[in-house]
Amino acid sequence: MRICILTRGDLFPTDHGAAVKIVRTAEALSIAGEPCCVVTDDPAVYLRFVDGVCQRVAYPPKVRAAQEWPLVRRGGRFAEGLLGRLGYPAEEYFLYRPMFDVAWWMRAIAVGELEGITVFQAEFPGYGVPAWVASRFCDGATSSVVQHNVEWERLGDFGHDVSKIRAIEQFVLGRVDDVIAVSVDDKARMVNAGTEQGKITVIPHGVDLARFGSAVGADIRSVHGIAATAPLLFFHGTLHYWPNTQAVRFIVEKLLPVLLASKPDLRIIIAGQNPPKYYEHPAVVTPGSVDRLEDYIAAADVCVCPVFAGGGTRMKLLEYMAAGAAVVSSTKGAEGIQYRPGVELEIADDAQAMAHLISALIDDPSRRASLGRAARNFARAYDWSAVAEASLKMYGGDGRGEDWNPRFSAAQRPIVDAHLPADRVMAKPLTMLLLINRGCNLRCSFCDLWADPEHMDVPGRLIPLLDQAVAIGTKTLVITGGEPFMHPDLFVAVAAAKARGMSVNITTNGTLIDKRFDELVASGVDSLSFSIDGLGPTHDELRGQIGAFKRTMKGLKRVRQTLPEMAVSIYCVVTAKNVGELTDVFALAQSHGAQFDFWPVNDAPDLYLKTPKDRATWASAVAEIAQQDLSVAARAEYYGLATDYHAGGLGTVRCLGLVEQYGVTYQGDLIPCCVWGKPELVVGNVFEQPLSELWASNTACSVRTDLFRDGCAVGCYNHSLYEFELGTGMSFQLPELSAT
Repeated sequence: MRICILTRGDLFPTDHGAAVKIVRTAEALSIAGEPCCVVTDDPAVYLRFVDGVCQRVAYPPKVRAAQEWPLVRRGGRFAEGLLGRLGYPAEEYFLYRPMFDVAWWMRAIAVGELEGITVFQAEFPGYGVPAWVASRFCDGATSSVVQHNVEWERLGDFGHDVSKIRAIEQFVLGRVDDVIAVSVDDKARMVNAGTEQGKITVIPHGVDLARFGSAVGADIRSVHGIAATAPLLFFHGTLHYWPNTQAVRFIVEKLLPVLLASKPDLRIIIAGQNPPKYYEHPAVVTPGSVDRLEDYIAAADVCVCPVFAGGGTRMKLLEYMAAGAAVVSSTKGAEGIQYRPGVELEIADDAQAMAHLISALIDDPSRRASLGRAARNFARAYDWSAVAEASLKMYGGDGRGEDWNPRFSAAQRPIVDAHLPADRVMAKPLTMLLLINRGCNLRCSFCDLWADPEHMDVPGRLIPLLDQAVAIGTKTLVITGGEPFMHPDLFVAVAAAKARGMSVNITTNGTLIDKRFDELVASGVDSLSFSIDGLGPTHDELRGQIGAFKRTMKGLKRVRQTLPEMAVSIYCVVTAKNVGELTDVFALAQSHGAQFDFWPVNDAPDLYLKTPKDRATWASAVAEIAQQDLSVAARAEYYGLATDYHAGGLGTVRCLGLVEQYGVTYQGDLIPCCVWGKPELVVGNVFEQPLSELWASNTACSVRTDLFRDGCAVGCYNHSLYEFELGTGMSFQLPELSAT
């Protein structure tokens, strides 16, 4: 099924609600199925989305020339004159001109024939006529209109005479094959106006889970001069859009006076295009349109949605919820989604009631956290991939004319961190640790992943898995092995992950970089982690190959020289054979501008640091590195316990496996971390059961809870331990052990 979206041209930058909806829809449709095309008012090019990546495609010369015919050009001016007589506001002619503009019809027909389009999807009724016309020219094609609002009611709310507008738009809705409403309320309005009920399907707007699920908001307050202790609210939208303008007026004239009476240092950030300066207020910060919307949401104590007009689904509300924010909304602002008041968000419809709820949340961090967790869980079902899947199924006849909200609600997954402290912070974005293959060109003495080579099927198995990973909020992909550079489709995997918005790291021994350097340069990989376990002879001995150190350093130097913007790390596994060179490897990392991380070897008792000399050397090296590296200094307690681990004195330890990280092997096994080869950790198989189902399964919920409550005894001593402390404020040791 090939879909062509017909819509407005102001899609980039994608910084307003309509643009977000249209671009994310095109991306998700192209990932879920075939390429998706977008036709706008640009007479020179149309857009083609392939696997989530946008391409600009020039129209053939004949199509461009035809748009310059005098009659066609005059047709555009005629269209605007007709719109004026129908009562459309001049500032919105661009949304409705396509109904009467022949050039628009020509572009839609041309793309239909060039791309083999089967569905012409108009975003807003103004694009419905060219969608309908084009579908009649392309054999077997159908047409649809997506109603972001009921447009004649929206314009009526602004005071326009909509009698003619309503009639013309009802005519358009009657011609197309399908109508997609984004709320049950909007469907009811269209049915009451005469649109056939069975052709209207309710599919709500979505949200970018991967983006909003990993917000941090670390420096937002300082950027805008807001005190760390000041209560902070947040609201955003296209601020010249009348319902949002009304919301700003309500905030300034009604809500703030009540709140400031008891909280005089309270501030609110109101972000978005064209802020109404006539509502300026000392407690209001208006930064305009912001790039890091997710961080602004994360920085706020409470997000508000005091919207009292318009229709459709408020994408801002889903964005707040996906970021795990505590939200207070009006009833109208929360229209279109099936929420539970007091569970996923708070509802109030006057200033006094809204101020009371906001104040209570500001004063109760635990309640904010609880509301935010429930909100995030609610939003997980509304990822754009789910919205695209619903549209494709509807066009295929499944669920046509239904309200899809119950299906979305049924897909909501259990809250994965409900067992954790309410005030915990995220130590890192959700990360997939991918064992993409077995097989390695080296023979490390503390690893057996070099034996019995086997590669994961990237096109057939990994790419569908990445879609599921994004759906559960995965932000980062760490590719490891074996040696990842031995996998023939390594960079196919990288491209697929990047197309889905993931940050990609590859952990490598670095010896094969020269052979695939051109692919690496073109791939867009965000970071490389080099394994270096000592200086030349020591490294070669541990890695089981003479000359390995020299080849690794050659690869490292080439990356630093050719790709200076790429983040590079050096990882060192510390053993009894190389502990004396730990500070030398740290100095090596510093000399090449690389970050440095190290940990004691796991699951290799013959290499443990057991002698007094080795333990003293370790302690001395950690102290020396800590003087130069603040991150090591911050983890001093963790490093201090490392030799206790080697002595067998730690027992079980706790981590955030299946909460902030998870591992997937080349065979599809889902595990909490990167401790490969431990069958007792396997939750299920993502090739046999979708990751989204496994993630929410009773088995996974039980494992993640047990890891927190009872700990894990498989022999791990790695990043996950100090990340546990960072995220929870608790010791990774079980209470009865850490108290002794």
